[in-house]
Amino acid sequence: MRRSGFTLLEILIAMSLFTLIGFSVVLLMTNAVDMWMVGTRGSQNEDRKEMSLPRLEDDLRSVRTPDNRDRIPVDLKASDTQPEQPAVIPDNRFMSGYVNYTFGERQVPCRYLAFVRHINGLGEIEVYASRAGTNPKADKFIDGQDDEKEWKENLHLPTGGAIEVLWIWLPDPDEPGIGAVYRAYRSPIGGEGTLLDPKNFDEYGKLIRNIQPQPVFQDVLLFDLYFWTQYTTTWEYLKGDPRVTARPQALEALGAGPSPCGPSRIWDSTRGLLVTGDGAFALNNTARSANYAPDDIWPRRVRVEFALKESSTQLKSDLPMGAAEFSVHDASFGTGMGILSRMLFKVGPEWVMVEQRDSSDRDTFLIGGRGRRNTVGVNHPAETNVYLGQIYDVTIPIPAFRDDNN
Repeated sequence: MRRSGFTLLEILIAMSLFTLIGFSVVLLMTNAVDMWMVGTRGSQNEDRKEMSLPRLEDDLRSVRTPDNRDRIPVDLKASDTQPEQPAVIPDNRFMSGYVNYTFGERQVPCRYLAFVRHINGLGEIEVYASRAGTNPKADKFIDGQDDEKEWKENLHLPTGGAIEVLWIWLPDPDEPGIGAVYRAYRSPIGGEGTLLDPKNFDEYGKLIRNIQPQPVFQDVLLFDLYFWTQYTTTWEYLKGDPRVTARPQALEALGAGPSPCGPSRIWDSTRGLLVTGDGAFALNNTARSANYAPDDIWPRRVRVEFALKESSTQLKSDLPMGAAEFSVHDASFGTGMGILSRMLFKVGPEWVMVEQRDSSDRDTFLIGGRGRRNTVGVNHPAETNVYLGQIYDVTIPIPAFRDDNN
């Protein structure tokens, strides 16, 4: 009589098929979860951008260049009978660069942008501005500090239709790799406490004590700025090449057309303040140029790059300089971020390029570069925070740009 059942070969084949199907289902579910997380994070970041960016865009689109109502400095050159006079710095200018704040043993470069904009459309101070200047004994600025009380007592100075705006990225003092983008304003423009002079906020305590900016973007890993000059032909920026260049003078150069020219990382509309050192404005003239208003320039457009924190973990072990890889505590770190190849992670205050995830160890990442994004490569001890966030950018035109036509 024939016995029913399965042979050993049939059982092995069935087990292999079920195993293959199981792996396929797990892989499919993992990919689906990754895609869902990518979509969810992208939607969340779009919501966060929509809540924060419009204010910055509105400020930049409302940039105000000097007109006949402003104090225009004159060129006070030395002569045989007249000694050279100190620079007469204009009240209205456009400045951007870095200030270095010290937190413990670390110096952290903080990006800032300061300029003058039209006061029209600023609903937050519309009531205060409508009454400003009606009291001849007024001596207070509209600056977000005690404005309500000063308005009731009619103490605000006349605005002149303009207001200074300062945007600055500030790190968390306890975690210098992450922070927030803050905004401050002040009207009327100019004077001893102007927001357009980085000397007024070159120390963290001085900024918090005297200016008291308010946070707009939270959990910000990156806030960077690029400026399109009249000579710029590409947004591609490589340190030293391409770089901002001056108008070609030789006939051969003029005939050949514009050479590749990248954007500027900093801006000095007077062309006479940031003229020396690593932070020198590439289109600067001399310090005397601060006296000469006709050569003041404003950018044609601004590119804002930023990254909002999406996930974080800590280093499992020390990360010294020269290391080819680093490991983190959370093996799921980076899940849902798509392809990690050539992606930037932030380890403490340093941007590190990741070449890829180690295929045999999910909590280990192979390093492709150190000290990116204008940061410095340093040794990081175990338990240092590691952050991950997609980098976004937006380009904002400046309707009131001004080229160098001298």
